[in-house]
Amino acid sequence: MSATHAPLVFVAAEGPVGDLRALLASLGLDVALANSADEVRSGVIVDGGADVEAGLTLCRQWAGRRTDAFAPIVFVIATDVPGLRRRAIEAGADWALSLSDTGDFLAQVQSLVRLKERQDQLSVRAAEVQRINKRLQTAYQQIDSELGLARRLQQSFLPQTLPSLPQVKFAVEYRPCGQVGGDFYDVFRLDENHYGFYVADAMGHGVSASLLTIFVKKGVRAKDIDGQSYRLVPPDEVLHRLNHDFIDQALSDTPFITMEYGLFNFRDGILHFSRAGHPYPLFIPREGPIELWQMEGSLLGVFATQYRLRMHQLRPGDKVLFYTDGLDAAGFGAHPIGIPSLLAAAEHFRALPIEQLVQRLAIDLFGSTKQADDLTLLGMEIPLK
Repeated sequence: MSATHAPLVFVAAEGPVGDLRALLASLGLDVALANSADEVRSGVIVDGGADVEAGLTLCRQWAGRRTDAFAPIVFVIATDVPGLRRRAIEAGADWALSLSDTGDFLAQVQSLVRLKERQDQLSVRAAEVQRINKRLQTAYQQIDSELGLARRLQQSFLPQTLPSLPQVKFAVEYRPCGQVGGDFYDVFRLDENHYGFYVADAMGHGVSASLLTIFVKKGVRAKDIDGQSYRLVPPDEVLHRLNHDFIDQALSDTPFITMEYGLFNFRDGILHFSRAGHPYPLFIPREGPIELWQMEGSLLGVFATQYRLRMHQLRPGDKVLFYTDGLDAAGFGAHPIGIPSLLAAAEHFRALPIEQLVQRLAIDLFGSTKQADDLTLLGMEIPLK
């Protein structure tokens, strides 16, 4: 079976179709006989004029051969017989057309042809959409796999446990909002008297943010070693070097990274820290008002700058919280969102040990809902003797 120049080919059921062929040829359509459903590409013309019952039987047979493709069945009626149109539809026909008015018949066939062409176009587009969806699904699976690898790699750079000594205790609440977050932190011992630690935030999420966290992890140089001697690098110098390293990379897209770096002498309780565009540390003394330690400090990697160094003497019972800007969306009771809620919650739970304090803050400020941004809350406490 082959089509002519016509955009649609009708297949006739077995029967006398000479007159139908002539009529449909006037529309540029080809009508051919078919013996199997596989040959039905466009539609089926069932001639119900010569033997109505035989035509209805053919209608049922062709209706049972339908596939997913849209192939309309047209039952052609030579003369109008009461109830015959209904019987043809019940037998599986999509249309029951009468030959009593040739012009009307041809107009209805033309309408059917247009409908079939539109249906074919939609089918082609649907098939293309399905192919695109499959490619997207494959791409998403690949992205998900890469994000999973990046998450495992990033988590391997986070401390598995935090140090705890009679002189100082640390606690952390870390909640990335996706598989891979832009927040990261570390706490590490530098010698018999000092701990170094930092909290940082690479703007954004995903693989690019995780790569920046790795760069910072490798770029923090907390100790200069010269032979058998060493020098602990002050926090302002640590940030200065890291900032210089970022600028030297000359990245096309400037990475926005905030960070706080601290150096704590747990023998004498002196804390030195510097800030690079990060939220201000929150000081919770054993007695007295809670306060934010405000100080200047530009983002890392934007331009050459110097960072300030600040020193505080911590005493037994004092706590300090370092956190990322995920707390900007925190809410506590009727207090305004952000820092006011953080201050109110910290005041409410200030008597708790540091481990319980950071947990309660995370729970009460965010609840069990998934936050829109990464959240890291690192706390330190000088235990009571």
